[in-house]
Amino acid sequence: MASDEVALPKSVPRGLKEVQWVELHYTDLVGRLRAVRVTPSSIDTLIARVDGSSIGMAPIERSDLLLVADRSTLRPMPWLDGCWRAISDIYSAWNVRHVLDPRYVAQRAEEYFNSLGLRPLVGVEVEFFVFKAIKLVYRVPVAVAYKLEFVDRSFGKGLDSNYHVVEGVLGNYLNEVALTLRKYFDVDVRSYHHEVASSQVELSLGAKSPKAIADDVQTVKYVAKSIALARGLKATFMPKPIYGENGSGMHVHVSLWKDSTNLFYDPSDEYGISQVARYFIGGLLTHSRALAAIVAPTVNSYKRLVPGYEAPVYATWGSANRSAMVRVPKVLTASDARVEFRPPDPSSNPYLAIAAVLLAGLDGVKKSIDPGEPLRGNSYDLSKVPREMTLPRSLGEALDELVSDSDFLKPIFTKDLLEAYVEVKLKELEEVSSVPTPTEFLKYHDV
Repeated sequence: MASDEVALPKSVPRGLKEVQWVELHYTDLVGRLRAVRVTPSSIDTLIARVDGSSIGMAPIERSDLLLVADRSTLRPMPWLDGCWRAISDIYSAWNVRHVLDPRYVAQRAEEYFNSLGLRPLVGVEVEFFVFKAIKLVYRVPVAVAYKLEFVDRSFGKGLDSNYHVVEGVLGNYLNEVALTLRKYFDVDVRSYHHEVASSQVELSLGAKSPKAIADDVQTVKYVAKSIALARGLKATFMPKPIYGENGSGMHVHVSLWKDSTNLFYDPSDEYGISQVARYFIGGLLTHSRALAAIVAPTVNSYKRLVPGYEAPVYATWGSANRSAMVRVPKVLTASDARVEFRPPDPSSNPYLAIAAVLLAGLDGVKKSIDPGEPLRGNSYDLSKVPREMTLPRSLGEALDELVSDSDFLKPIFTKDLLEAYVEVKLKELEEVSSVPTPTEFLKYHDV
């Protein structure tokens, strides 16, 4: 197989003396980061074999898959001497990319936009929780319970928000995560801060191409978990671990460029955005119910998407309105003009989620879908909202919507990919939904 022609960054050694191990990272269909650690015989040919049937990526009779490192992502792991990390592409045969490789989906989306003379730039805000411990008791059928130990704790919604200076244990941890990402992994962390909920933080990542920003999201999750483990903490990207407090989102910021011109910018517009941007918003709102299955892909996701917790519920858009599904941030310069899609959460596969968001918006541009007037009030105060303007209330409902509204994805998402994704998510839904929860026992044990 021909090696990747991308030039090695200056930080990557040309020889093997400094590199004893290379951990090849790859992402499965549902977004879980997986790895194989190899001893490299040559930096130019970092290849490993993996059993695709064990990770749900291939049938057992055709289970041999290849991992081929993208050498431009080769970076040192500061907590392991002599060990480096590289993000890998999945191949089903020599020179044949695997159709279910999520990274390939993001790459193809990028190439598709480029073929239209367009360059999408995507930034992401990643929210997550950091606990002292998560204690699970899972001995079905006799015991199902969990206990969270907070790093810091608010005193109830509306009484005390933890959106404050991040300090102490959490501050030291978050500072180390941000510095490690910037120094060792070339992740453009623009800002970080405490979020609204107890023990919750956010990292803001600078805009990049679709594949590169999805790589960054996976790297953030990997580094955040690794440093938490080393500090005796537990980082979780579960959307809604705490009842009664905000959940974690993965807000996706998009702008569309032609050469050096931001097509979303219009200085004469009240909000600084162009008609192209409005059509893009129209596509997002129109396909939001189907998008939910990809951007909010877990049973737990729909415990976050409820009124009153800065998570979207209705297909609305507005300027600087955090109750809306699509928010238009304040535009100060031409490069600022963008739209923020707020339903995604960090349990999603970032390669699939970002590609799907871009394709939904592009469909709006192609079809000139008018998003209507912006919402000026609080969307949670709306009454009698029609079903088609309401996000699904469960993963099952979202998957039904994806099955019935997937044509906008077909330039990139193959039939095999969509069918495989829906199948694995239906199995997950059945598994999770069939187990009684502690709350169910509380309410129903004595009926």
